[in-house]
Amino acid sequence: MSQSVYLLDVDGVLLYPGGYREALRRTINYFSSAMGWGDCSLKDETALIFEAHGITNEWDMSAICLASLFVEAWKYVPGIRLPELVPDALMAVRKDGVPRQIVDFAKTARNVASEMGAGEYASLAAPRVFARDLKAYPRDDSQRALTVLLNEILLNTRDINRSQTLLVLQTFALGSTLFEETYSVPAPFDTGSSIVDNDRRVISQANCEYLLQASKSGEIKSAVFTARPSLPPLGVTDATDYYSPEAELAVQMLGIEALPLIGYGRIQWLAREFGQDPNFWIKPSPIHALAAIGAAVSGDEKTSLIGAHALVEEGIIQVPFLDFANDMLNVTVFEDSASGVQSTKLGLDILRDAGVKCQLVSKGIGVHPEKSKNLKKVGARVFADVNAALSA
Repeated sequence: MSQSVYLLDVDGVLLYPGGYREALRRTINYFSSAMGWGDCSLKDETALIFEAHGITNEWDMSAICLASLFVEAWKYVPGIRLPELVPDALMAVRKDGVPRQIVDFAKTARNVASEMGAGEYASLAAPRVFARDLKAYPRDDSQRALTVLLNEILLNTRDINRSQTLLVLQTFALGSTLFEETYSVPAPFDTGSSIVDNDRRVISQANCEYLLQASKSGEIKSAVFTARPSLPPLGVTDATDYYSPEAELAVQMLGIEALPLIGYGRIQWLAREFGQDPNFWIKPSPIHALAAIGAAVSGDEKTSLIGAHALVEEGIIQVPFLDFANDMLNVTVFEDSASGVQSTKLGLDILRDAGVKCQLVSKGIGVHPEKSKNLKKVGARVFADVNAALSA
């Protein structure tokens, strides 16, 4: 029996992530304005360069950009002593009258991407990049203080109680009301949700209906496969951690809530179950793709997550993957980033080793030259949008 599976990324594929782009712009401006520098926000072109090089999470992007602002301020006045807490450091730059500096965010993105190790998220690699950049300057007390500040920004990007960039970005993205419901901490300001206001569908309504009908009939089993924050798997309640429903906002807008969803929150729940860091199991990890494949075919997100972990981490094949033993699995992944293609390739390699017959078609979505180039490097055929990819 042959099984056809579609894995569909969200941002840059199913929809244009205008909400995240706007939240990122506002976040950088929030900090640069506090420094007295006015608007230093990323242009869309620069955000695409981050994404093209595998830095797809705005939590990392915002932290790297804020760190870059402080580094350039310090370079202009190498003796300036910047406090270790972000609000105090912002005030110090403003009080010292440091003029606005030109910051090459795109260059920093490329350098950080080249430094990233396997499974390492970008903000953890960034301190090494900045440390090399600062070697040309005397290693005095002011540089040591700068390093403490940079570490505070870059090493805590997933901690809502410590990260200033996460606090501000998530408030803009979710809106202050949903932010407080999600994190149970006061929002730093009142605002609406940039996701609700600025995300735009790319996939047509007709194609959404086709995917839903094809899944229902069994012609093509589809799953949404995204690194967006999400809730835990269906049927699971976990009051011990924070889960932000950003992937759910996307599928609700598109009307495809009936499709299984493997977002960051699902991987976060799985990692908590085994005492691990979820960032090492999100794409390009094969666990992410395997969980999405299993959920697409079985409709059971929780079982698929546990089965993907057992297959990758323990070499044990169990449900739902046991049910694939006599099947030919034809998987098509629709991605705007190489990491999702890599995740799917690695996952299928593991399934083949377990005796499952598999084929992969990779359809990349992207018109930006660097993004298209990196998608082609991992064997994807590149299309201008998901509708063209679905019809090819």
